[in-house]
Amino acid sequence: MKQIYIKIEGMHCSHCEMIIRNTLLEIKNILEVEFDGNIACLKYKGKLDKNKLINAILDKDYITKEEYISEDIRKLKSNIKLKEFIIITIIILITIWGINKLFGFNIFNAIPTIDSNITYGMLFITGLLTSIHCISMCGAINLIAVINNGRKRNLKNPILYNIGRVLSYTIIGGIVGFIGSVFSINNTISGFIILIASVLMFLMALNMLGIIKLKRIKFCNFKKGSHSAFVIGLLNGLMPCGPLQAMQVYALSTGSFINGALSMFLFGIGTVPLMLCTGILLNLVKGKGKIVINKIASVLILLLSLVMFNRALLTFDIDIFKSFNDYGSFTASKILNGIQVIEFDLSYDNYQDIILQKNIPVKMIIHVDKKNLTGCNNEIIISEFNIKQELKEGDNIIEFTPKEEMTITYTCWMNMIKNTIKVIDNQDYFKGSD
Repeated sequence: MKQIYIKIEGMHCSHCEMIIRNTLLEIKNILEVEFDGNIACLKYKGKLDKNKLINAILDKDYITKEEYISEDIRKLKSNIKLKEFIIITIIILITIWGINKLFGFNIFNAIPTIDSNITYGMLFITGLLTSIHCISMCGAINLIAVINNGRKRNLKNPILYNIGRVLSYTIIGGIVGFIGSVFSINNTISGFIILIASVLMFLMALNMLGIIKLKRIKFCNFKKGSHSAFVIGLLNGLMPCGPLQAMQVYALSTGSFINGALSMFLFGIGTVPLMLCTGILLNLVKGKGKIVINKIASVLILLLSLVMFNRALLTFDIDIFKSFNDYGSFTASKILNGIQVIEFDLSYDNYQDIILQKNIPVKMIIHVDKKNLTGCNNEIIISEFNIKQELKEGDNIIEFTPKEEMTITYTCWMNMIKNTIKVIDNQDYFKGSD
């Protein structure tokens, strides 16, 4: 029995392997097909028509060519090129920066304020309005779920993906609503969940980029006949996503299985129109366009995993960028009548970096304009002083006394916004405050 290797571009999961394996086994003389990443190992007898191999793969909207066929696998092994990775990353970062400059806010923090007064109709509107956040944060997962690898184009994958998402939201809403009266997810548990999710997503991205090969841990590994898009949609409900977390907290507060499930269902239905339209458009992509989208999706998942990893570390008061802070840009408190006062206005995606004197009581006054208050920045966490305070329109006062020199990070309740408090022992720095 002879053996030959063929590299195939556009593969990203075991469903792709299944399609290509079944296609190649239909060709005369091919007896076995195994995979090493995006390289298929063909075992055959007699002769093989290389053009027939190439055409069969191209017919399924994957990419290969004559130079991708070899008897030596080492000649075919190649990961995403460093140049490609850098270009894609720069384009994504410039796009995020451009949206921030054009619209004046960070789309990743575009989370509405959700409280006990919100109506069921507004829950649907909330889902509708936060769809843009879903596209930005979960868009890469959407790409992987909805792209159809067969020759025919249809609506099945986008519809199954969204059904899975909404069903998952509803079930989770019911569960957290039921246990809402006796249990709540604290900051530490939330941090561990985000940490685990970020590591798994990081490995998934590396595997998709071809940087590592995960043979035992397979992502998107579903048996033939199962609806992988539907299952990915179900798993999407476990994503540590901003609006999703805000809604889960609301469902938790209902203390009812029915109300929790209904609230999450209405929110999920609200996100469907934009997500479904995006999925349908992505599903129409084929050939080289699909390969480009797969690479973009892989880089997006990698970047998202790093953002999530940093959020998890902040939960444990670990700021990996702390050493890069320029304290010259910090605002110092003013000491008035034996109390150091620090005042600032709440902005859309930032609090304030501040410098304090140790052993002097602090009065932090945060001025909140309703237009800048969101579901992300509406609760401030200063874990070092066991402070967890909800922010409301008007003046919000937070009081504490730092007892020693330290540099700590304080965040929003989701760890998406972070700022620094530096406590020093230097009376001269604050001279003239009184």
